[in-house]
Amino acid sequence: MRLRKILLVIFTGLISLSAFSQTKITGTVQSEDGTALSKATVKLVGSSETTTTDAKGNFTLTSKTSKNTLSVSYVGYETENFSLAANQKTITIKLKSSSSQLTDVVVVGYGTQRKKDLTGAISSINSDNMTLGGTVSNIAQAIQGRAAGVQVQQSDFSPGGSISIVIRGGNSINTTNEPLYVVDGLISDNGKYISPSDIEDIQILKDASATAIYGARGGNGVILITTKKGKSGKMQLEADVTRGTQNVSYNPSLISGAQYVSTQNAIAAENGKPPIFPSSLPVANTNWFAAATQPASILNSTISFSGNDKNSKLYMSGNYFKQEGVLKSTNMERYSVRMGAEKRFNERVKVGANFYGASTKSNLQRYVADITAPLYGLFMSAPNLPVYNADGTYYKYLGRDNTVANILEPTNTATSRLINGNMFLDYDILKNLTFHVSGGAEYTQRTAGQYIPKTLTAGAANGGIAQEQMNTNFRWLAEEYLTYKYTRGIHAITALVGTSSQKDVYESLAAGSSNFSTDLFLFYNLYAGANPTVQGASVPSSSRIESKLASYYGRLNYSYNDKVLATFTLRDDASSRFGPNNRHGLFPSGALAWKLTNEPFIQNLNTFSNVKLRASYGITGNDRIGDYAFLSRFSAYGTSIGENTFVSGIEPASLSNNNLKWETTYQTDLGLDLGFAGGKVNVTIDLYKKTTKDLLLSVPVGQWWGFSSQLTNAGSIENSGIELSINTENVKKSNFSWSSTFNIAYNKQNTLELANNVKIISTNTANPSGVVSGREFTRIEPGKELGVLYGFIYNGVIKTGETYAPQPNSKPGDPKYADLNGDGKITPDDRTYMGNTNPHFVGGFGNNFQYKGFDLDIFFQGAFDYSLYNMNRLVMESTTSSDVLNRWVAGKNEGTDIPREGYFKSIYGSYVNSRFVENASYIRLKSISLGYNLPVNLIKRFNFIDGLRIYASGQNLLTFTKYTGTDPEVNTHSGSNVGGGIDFNAFPAFKTVTVGVKLTIH
Repeated sequence: MRLRKILLVIFTGLISLSAFSQTKITGTVQSEDGTALSKATVKLVGSSETTTTDAKGNFTLTSKTSKNTLSVSYVGYETENFSLAANQKTITIKLKSSSSQLTDVVVVGYGTQRKKDLTGAISSINSDNMTLGGTVSNIAQAIQGRAAGVQVQQSDFSPGGSISIVIRGGNSINTTNEPLYVVDGLISDNGKYISPSDIEDIQILKDASATAIYGARGGNGVILITTKKGKSGKMQLEADVTRGTQNVSYNPSLISGAQYVSTQNAIAAENGKPPIFPSSLPVANTNWFAAATQPASILNSTISFSGNDKNSKLYMSGNYFKQEGVLKSTNMERYSVRMGAEKRFNERVKVGANFYGASTKSNLQRYVADITAPLYGLFMSAPNLPVYNADGTYYKYLGRDNTVANILEPTNTATSRLINGNMFLDYDILKNLTFHVSGGAEYTQRTAGQYIPKTLTAGAANGGIAQEQMNTNFRWLAEEYLTYKYTRGIHAITALVGTSSQKDVYESLAAGSSNFSTDLFLFYNLYAGANPTVQGASVPSSSRIESKLASYYGRLNYSYNDKVLATFTLRDDASSRFGPNNRHGLFPSGALAWKLTNEPFIQNLNTFSNVKLRASYGITGNDRIGDYAFLSRFSAYGTSIGENTFVSGIEPASLSNNNLKWETTYQTDLGLDLGFAGGKVNVTIDLYKKTTKDLLLSVPVGQWWGFSSQLTNAGSIENSGIELSINTENVKKSNFSWSSTFNIAYNKQNTLELANNVKIISTNTANPSGVVSGREFTRIEPGKELGVLYGFIYNGVIKTGETYAPQPNSKPGDPKYADLNGDGKITPDDRTYMGNTNPHFVGGFGNNFQYKGFDLDIFFQGAFDYSLYNMNRLVMESTTSSDVLNRWVAGKNEGTDIPREGYFKSIYGSYVNSRFVENASYIRLKSISLGYNLPVNLIKRFNFIDGLRIYASGQNLLTFTKYTGTDPEVNTHSGSNVGGGIDFNAFPAFKTVTVGVKLTIH
C-alpha cells in the first residue's frame, strides 16, 4: 500500500513536470486593420515547430520552454519576430503590409507564390503600372512597353484595330505566335480584349518553367489576368469618366490640284502621249486625306462597386467605351459588365465566381496592303478633282466613284458579343491538403455585314449588294487539382496534381444577295434581294468545327532552408487536333533557384538586399495547328455535264498526315534577381535561348498524290536574347515620392532549317498600281530571321549620256542597281537581304511623381534596330506626293535620286529595292497623365465621399523617329509571320488628349 502511494506521487510529479515543460501557445494573426489572415505561417524560433493559421487567423503551437519567440510570415506582409514574456501563453499579432516587391503574391499556373520564391521568368504588371485612359480599350494596348521581352504591335490604329502580342520572338511560320490568355483561371481566346479598368494585375509567364504547366499551349508564353475582387474595408462605389479628342498625327506632303495637272500632263509629254487633263477641265484643289479625316471624340466611363469583409469579396463593374474614328465612317462602341465574388463559408470551404459580358459594335474600313483599300484612294486620288458636284452629289471621273464616296457610302459593320464565366470551390480536405474544382464557359458571336448601295457604281449595276457572315465559338472547361503543402524544419514542399478537360465548337454561316428595290434594308433582309449569287455577294455557306483536349498535369515545389528552391512540372495533353500517331504530348520542365541574400559572402559586401540566381529548362508546345488538319478533307465541287446540266459533288481538298503534331519549343533560361538600397532598387536580368522544332510547313509532294503539297512537321527556328528590368524608388518622403521603371530586351531570331525540299519561303507585295504585278519582298531562308526584306540595292539614277554596263537596255532616268555577284549584268541573282522587320530591341521607361495631392506619370515606349518597306512612298512619289516635283526629268532635273516616272514598268524596274527600305526605330511618348486628389479636409464635410480625383492625360503626343512613312509601329502584314514589315495603306497612330474625374463614395 505504501509502495502504491510512493509510485502515485512519482507519476503525478512526472505528469506535472511534463505539463510544465509542454507549454501550449495560442494566438491570432491579423492585418493592421484587424482582418484575420488565414494560412499565415507561424514558426517557433529555435525549433522545428511550425503551423498555419485557420480561417479566423487562429493558431496553436506547443513549446518546451517558458520563454519563446515566434516568426510570423504572410504573403504581402513583412515577416516579423514576436517575443513572448515568460510563461505567456496567448498573443494577438498584427502584421505590417510590406512595400517590398519581393513579398508580392504572384499568380502562377494553378496557384500563387511569393515573388521571392519564384524560379521561373515572370513579369508582373499591376493596374497602377498599366497605360489606361484615352484610346486604350484592350489589355494589349495597356501593357505595351511595360514588360521586358513583350512586343505589342498594331497593324493599324483604327478603332478596334487588330493588335498582336509576341513574347520573346516568334516561334512559328504558319501558325499564330500569340500567347495563351488565362483570365481568373479560365483559358480565353478573348483575354486581351477585356476592359483594362477591370484588371487587378497581369502576370506574363515567359520561360518554360513557368509555362510548361500549360503544355501544348504554352509555347508562345502565357498571360495570366487577375480581375478585381473588391477592396478591403467598407463598401465603396467608384465612378470614373474620361472624355477627350484625338487627331491624326500623319500628314503626308501632297501637291495641289494645279501642280498635279501640270505634272501629269508633263509626264505624258515626256512619254510622247497627249495631255491627260484638257485645259477645259475645271481644276479643284482637294486634299483627299483631309477630306476623309476628322478630329474625333472618345468617351470611357466606368462605374464599379466593391466590398470586402473577413469572409467575403465582391466586385461589380460596368464600362461604356465609345471611340469615334479619325477616319470618317469608322467608330467603335462597347458595353461591358463584370462581376467577381468570393465567399468563405467556414474554415474549410471557399467558393467564388466570375462573370464577364461585352457587346461591341464597330463601323469598319479595310486596311489591306493592296490597291482596293480606301486609304490607297486617299493617297492616290487626283487633287484636281472635287469631292462633290454643285448639287451635292458625289463627283465621278470617267464613271468611277471617288474615294470619299467609297468611304462614306458603304455599310461595313461588325458586332461581337462575348460572355464568359467560371465558378470554383476550394475545400481543405486536411490541414495542408486543398481540393480545387472549377468549371467555366465562354461564348462569342461575331456578325459582320456589308452593303454597297445604289449610290455607288457597283451598287447601281447590281441593284445594291448585301452580304452577312456570322460565326460563333463555344468553349467549356473543367479543371480539378489537389494542392498539398508540407513543412518540417528547413524543408518545405508544395505538390500539385490535376486534370483538365476542354471542348471547343466553332460554327459559321454566310449568305448574300443583290438587286434590291431599296437601300433601306442594308444587309438585314437578304430575302428582299432578287439574286442571291451575284458576283460580289457571298454564296450561302456554313461550317462546324469541333475540338477536344484532355490533360493531366503536376508540379512539385521544394524549398531547402528558404535558400535553395526547385520546381518541376509535367503535363500530358491529348488533343483531337493531333494525328492519331501523336495524339498525346508530354511537356516537362525543371528549374532551380538559389537565394544568396543571407549567405555570409553576400552579406559581407553590405550592398544587396536581395540576390537570387535562377536556371530553368523545359519543353512546351503550340497546338494551334487548325482543326482536322491531319485528315484528308473534302470540299464542294460542281461541274456542267451537257447543256443546262449541272452536277454537284465533292472532291478531296487536302492530303492526310496521321503523324501531324504540335510545334515543340525547347527553352533554357538563366536569371538573376538583385535588390539594392534596402529594396528600393530591384533589377532582373534574364538570358534565354529557345528552339522551336517540328514547324508546320506545307511541303511540296509529287503530283501523283493528287496534291502539290502536304502539311507536315519540318524545320526549326531559334530565338535567343537578354532582358533587363529595373524598378527604383528614387525618393519617398511624406509629401513627395518619385519612382521609375525601365525595361529593355534584345531578341535575335534565326531560321535553322526548313523542310528537305523547301529551301526558301517568300512573300510577294500586292499590285502597287494596277499596271504591274506583285514582287517578292521578304524571304525566309536558313541562317536568316523570319521575313527579312529582300530586293535590289539602289545606287542612284542613270543620267543622260551615261552607260551603265550591267543594265545595257536602261533608259536615262532608270534606277541603277548594284551588281552584287559581279557577273556584269543585273539579274534576280543580284538581290540581297536589306533589313530585318522584327525589332531587335523593345523597351519602355516610366516615371511616376507624387507631390501632396498631385501625381504625374510619364511613360516612353520604343522599338529599335528594324526596318520597314515604305510602299506608300513608292506609289505616291510619281503621283500625288511632293516628291513628284523632284523626279528625274531629262535636261531639267538630273541631280536627283528619284527616278523617272513609271520606271518600275521597265525591264530593270523592280520597285522592291533599298531606296524604300527605311530604319523604323522609334521612341514614343506613349502616355503622360497629370492628376490631383482633392484634400481630405476639403471633402470631409461630405461624409459619403471617400475621394475625388481630377486628371488629364495624353497619348502618342511625340514620336522620335527617322522613318518617313505612315507610322513606325504599323505593319499591314502583321497577321503574317513571313510577310511583315510593309507600310502600305495602314492607318496611322493619332494623338489623344483626355480629361477625367474619378469619384469614390460609400
